[in-house]
Amino acid sequence: AFDLNQLIAIYCCGKLGWPDVLSQGIQSGRYLAEHANVSKSMTRRLLRACVAADIFYEVTGTNDDVDDDDRYYVNTAMGDAMREDHPYTIKFWLQTQVEVFAPGLFKLYDTLSDDDVLPFSLAHNYPNSPNVVWEYLRDNEAHAVQFNRGMDSIDSLDIGPLSSDFDWGGRCRTLVDLGGGRGLFLSSILRKFPHLRGVLFDLPSVIEQAEPYWAESHRDLLDRVSFVRGDFFDAAIIPRNVSAGTCYAMKVVLHDWDDGSVEAILRNVAGRMAAGGRILLLEL
Repeated sequence: AFDLNQLIAIYCCGKLGWPDVLSQGIQSGRYLAEHANVSKSMTRRLLRACVAADIFYEVTGTNDDVDDDDRYYVNTAMGDAMREDHPYTIKFWLQTQVEVFAPGLFKLYDTLSDDDVLPFSLAHNYPNSPNVVWEYLRDNEAHAVQFNRGMDSIDSLDIGPLSSDFDWGGRCRTLVDLGGGRGLFLSSILRKFPHLRGVLFDLPSVIEQAEPYWAESHRDLLDRVSFVRGDFFDAAIIPRNVSAGTCYAMKVVLHDWDDGSVEAILRNVAGRMAAGGRILLLEL
């Protein structure tokens, strides 16, 4: 586990793109500072913290005769996972935690005496609402893109078990991915099971990101998927049971909501299902 100081240092190094640079081979602290236009003194501190956290490995060892700027570094396995192009990258997930969610954690103490004030709302100066996170992401495109790429990383970690732990071939003809983000989970299931059709359902701002992502990365699947903009609190927009064997999946969705909201979501989905339909809940 990392302490807070190390976590912020790792976040900074990822934001500066140093793991991407070091994926090309060893580099000196001097080069990393110049590449990111960062002061040499701060570069030394960040690199020391990341070496201590096992993000980078110092190739030159602990030789005191070597000037700090001329020490050389390379990624460890953990540092490699901070690369933007790593198949299981944690870069965007970490950036989202630090930039979007951590400010609310630091406001928790200030809200302990008032049940009507949410730490996230206070931190970001937003009205209190059960939907405040989604309202914030709707209004802040850069963080929304970062959040959805972070969710892609989470999806990529468990695709293998999820594709084998359910009888997709015998029990599902159409998969409706509710709150599916950019659709990494849906695309992976469609690719493995060619008989399936898919529906990606999410907020309009999310689908706006998903459609070009599919056009670029999953063009060969576009004839088997449709995109629906909506909100699962509005039952009329949820796709009705579109074929025999329709499965409605919610992956890492319901934990975001209180019990009353979860009940409302499940009732809305169940009300759109015909006989033989299924709800698949995939949670943390």
